[in-house]
Amino acid sequence: MSQIQSETKKPADPAVGRRKLIALMAIYAAPLLAAWLWLGYVRSNEGAGVSVNGELIQPAVPLTEFSLLDAAGEVWQLNSLEKKWSMVYFAGESCAQQCEQTLYNMRQVRLSTGRRMDRVQRVLVTREVTGMSARLEDASEGLAVVGGTVAGIDGLKTQISSAEAGMPACDHCIYLVDPFANVMMRFPPDLDPKKMYKDLKHLLKVSRIG
Repeated sequence: MSQIQSETKKPADPAVGRRKLIALMAIYAAPLLAAWLWLGYVRSNEGAGVSVNGELIQPAVPLTEFSLLDAAGEVWQLNSLEKKWSMVYFAGESCAQQCEQTLYNMRQVRLSTGRRMDRVQRVLVTREVTGMSARLEDASEGLAVVGGTVAGIDGLKTQISSAEAGMPACDHCIYLVDPFANVMMRFPPDLDPKKMYKDLKHLLKVSRIG
């Protein structure tokens, strides 16, 4: 009777596993790196007529867990900001004329991105979630109206305020959060929406994330 010899499998090489992991991380990190290289390039070449129109938050600050609610009472948290470029605006307890104009500008900027529009979302943070959602129903595509408790809203607002520490105060700014939930830029309320669109267009073009 012939003997069946079992083959002994060689243990997996840890170095190979590490290389695969690094390669996988590079695939996901490269697009965001490209976006940051673009931002760094235009910042260093402002004198050559190349510029960022918004105000960069340097370094970008990753948001941590927070908990808000949408109009349906569903939890809206950190992972809701991931995988899309998010324009975040705090409306306070009401939305007066300036707030309405800002929301309109955000809507127009998103629409202007055309075929890349699905990669962008607008986020309105307000105490009046239900009422604001009904009021903005006709223009709600791509808009998340979220809020809830004062503590929940203040938790997110405090994180963003910490991210822009050292920068001049900016009431009614629009904050740009990347698909990894990093606060990376802010747009003053008086900034021409066309300039805001220009920044977002370049980021969407150089980055495949979101």
